[in-house]
Amino acid sequence: MKCFRLLIAIILFITVAYFYPGCNKNPVGPPFNIRQLTWSIDTLAHPDNWQTIMYSVWGNSADDVYAVGTANTTRGILWRHTLEQWFDTKVSATAGGPIIGSISFRQVFGFGKNDVWVCGKFLTTNPDTASPSNFIQHSLLIHWDGFKWRKIETPAGNKLHSIWGQAPNDIWTGGTNGTIFHYDGAIVKKDTLPFSIPNETAQVWNVLSITGDETETYMLLRAPDPPRLYLLTHRNEQWVVEDTLIFQPDAIWMSPSGTLYAAGITSHKRQGKTWEKILDGNNTLWAWRIYGTNDDNLFAVGHSFDGYGAVYHFDGSDWFSYKELEIPGVDYFDVWTDGEEVFVTGKAGSGTIVLHGK
Repeated sequence: MKCFRLLIAIILFITVAYFYPGCNKNPVGPPFNIRQLTWSIDTLAHPDNWQTIMYSVWGNSADDVYAVGTANTTRGILWRHTLEQWFDTKVSATAGGPIIGSISFRQVFGFGKNDVWVCGKFLTTNPDTASPSNFIQHSLLIHWDGFKWRKIETPAGNKLHSIWGQAPNDIWTGGTNGTIFHYDGAIVKKDTLPFSIPNETAQVWNVLSITGDETETYMLLRAPDPPRLYLLTHRNEQWVVEDTLIFQPDAIWMSPSGTLYAAGITSHKRQGKTWEKILDGNNTLWAWRIYGTNDDNLFAVGHSFDGYGAVYHFDGSDWFSYKELEIPGVDYFDVWTDGEEVFVTGKAGSGTIVLHGK
C-alpha cells in the first residue's frame, strides 16, 4: 500500500511540475470550512536551478505572500504571491536585482506590504587555504520598503536563522555562533548572550528562533553537541535565561494571546512556567513550525514518523490531520494563515512546493 501511495504521489508531483513548470495549481480537495479547504499545489523553480528549497513563508494578506529560501544558484530564492500567482522577485544581482554576491535566505517577516524583512547569509571566498572550508558565511539582512529591496548593513556576524520584531523600530535577528542583532529603526547593533549560560569548551550557540508579542520577546538557543536548549527573554535591556528545555524544539511561536508554543519532534505549549505536550511526533507529527491566528486556530507542519508530509490543525478542542496532504517523501517547513486561507512551504525531492488552502 505504501509503495502504491508513493507511486501515486510521485506521478502527481511530476505531472504538476511538467505541465505547470512555473507557479500553477492542481486542486486536491473540496471546500467547506477551515478543515475542508480546497488545496492547490504550486511549484516554485527557476529554469536555471536544479534545486530550490523555500524554508519560510509570511503574508501581509492572502494576496500578498512571500516565500524565501535557497537554490543551487542565487536565482529564484525570494518569491511573492499576488493576483493568484507566484513571481520571482529577482532580488539577486544575477537575476538583475540589487543584492550582490552568493546569497540565500532563511526567514521572512514583516509589518505590512511596504515593510518586509528577510534574513539569511552571503558567502565570500576563504583566504585561508589551509581551512577545510572554501567559503566564509556572513550575516545578510534585506528590506522591502514598497519600492525596492536593499541590503541593510550589519556588524560582522554569521548566517542568520530567524527574524522577528515588536515594531518597525524594534527588530531582532539571530543565527549561528551566537550572532544576535537588534535594529532600532536607524541602525543595526550587535548584542551578546547572557553570561549566565554555561560557556563550555568548543560549544557553538545557535539562535534557532525568535518570537514574542507586544510586551515580551523570546529566543530559542541551542548548543548542538551535546544538545542543550535554553529559552531566553529580553528584560531590562539584556537577554536572560528563562528556562532550560529538556525536549528538543526547532522553533518557537507566541500567539496573540501570549501563549508560547514550541515545535519539534514533540511539540509543546507553555502554561505558566511549565510545558504541556500537545503533539507527539511518534504518533502524529514531527513539526518544524506552529503558527495561527489564535489559540483556537493553529497549524502545525512537518512530517510524520514514517516519512509523510503532514499538516495538522487545532480548533481549540482537538488536532486534525489533512489526509490529502500526507504525501510520501515530502517535508513541510513553514506555514502562514490569515484565518481563512493557508500557505504551506514544503520540499519534494530537490524542489519546492507551496500548498495553498482556501
